[in-house]
Amino acid sequence: MLSDKAETFRILTCYYRPKPGGFCKRLFRGISALLDAGHTVHYLAVVPFPIAHPNCHFHRFPWPEERTSGYLFWGCFHLLAPLLLLWLGFRYRIDRAFAFGHTYALFLQPLRLAKRVPLTLFLRADTVRNHEIKQRAGILIKLEHLLEGLGITGTRMYAVSEALLKDTLARHETLKPAASGVLRNEIPVPGTAKKTRELRLPLRAACVGVLEPRKNQRLLLKVFKEISAEQAQLYLYGTGPDEQLLREQATRENLTNRVHFMGWVPSERIWPEVDLLLMPSLHEGAPNAVLEALGHGVPVFASDIPEHAEILPEHYLLSASCADWRNLVTEVIKKQEMIKDVAVAQKGCARELFFNWNSDFVQRIVK
Repeated sequence: MLSDKAETFRILTCYYRPKPGGFCKRLFRGISALLDAGHTVHYLAVVPFPIAHPNCHFHRFPWPEERTSGYLFWGCFHLLAPLLLLWLGFRYRIDRAFAFGHTYALFLQPLRLAKRVPLTLFLRADTVRNHEIKQRAGILIKLEHLLEGLGITGTRMYAVSEALLKDTLARHETLKPAASGVLRNEIPVPGTAKKTRELRLPLRAACVGVLEPRKNQRLLLKVFKEISAEQAQLYLYGTGPDEQLLREQATRENLTNRVHFMGWVPSERIWPEVDLLLMPSLHEGAPNAVLEALGHGVPVFASDIPEHAEILPEHYLLSASCADWRNLVTEVIKKQEMIKDVAVAQKGCARELFFNWNSDFVQRIVK
């Protein structure tokens, strides 16, 4: 229950529309945490968020719901959103603002400057690095670098990992946040999702996340090309720009009997039915799938990148070598007792990631 003296704020944020994945899941959770703490939240979007609360106010960006993609939409959104947010800030006497990602922080910068509203930025991913992985044009990467600098300037910036914070700050010598730190994603406490599958062959391995180059699902298809369907099956949870290419690769290499495309599935339905999580990502922002797996007692083996190294000990991290991943899967098939042993060990070594994320999120905005 709120104290009679608890200070409440009118808070503004922006995101173009709900979509599947950990980004929006965490965004909506943060908004709900603010509402539960007694604050009022206003947001600008094309489509309303799935949040029903008397103190949560949707303000529609004037655009057809079915056309939120392409250069025309994003050009108009970049031009009009800052003006609309500035108007909303004065109209509703906003005294705090926050954004998920530097692009949306950039849209809120006019309000920060004109009304001196504290702006809190939560960095969820490295957009510049993602463009590099996708081999985008050099001019686009330079433009993203500039927009990132303008977006973080003067904010209270919190990244989801030490690596992301370090890399972002290192790119900008003059355009810097007023304050910075880390707010990790926590390991969620399991709810009703209990492990129901008994260990047996074929092993059920999962890879969870957007199907795109940085997640590196192609490596796993190469691995499972050399594993028989009777020994192990690979389940890819998620959708994304690489889905068609991955499906074509699976068909071309006769993997359809051991590689399964599951689409977007609620996380509580994933963990009871899989034996281990394989995450060969080239880059991560906040590896939610890793944290959820740990919380539900599902062992994780992941690529040796800084974001994973902040969560898992090095002996659970693998190089980008296909042989290393194939050897791992083969070993687990031969020694299935490893699964339970690794799950117990990993949960013990990640105790610092059990914390009240909702409370920490709210405090970083309202302080």
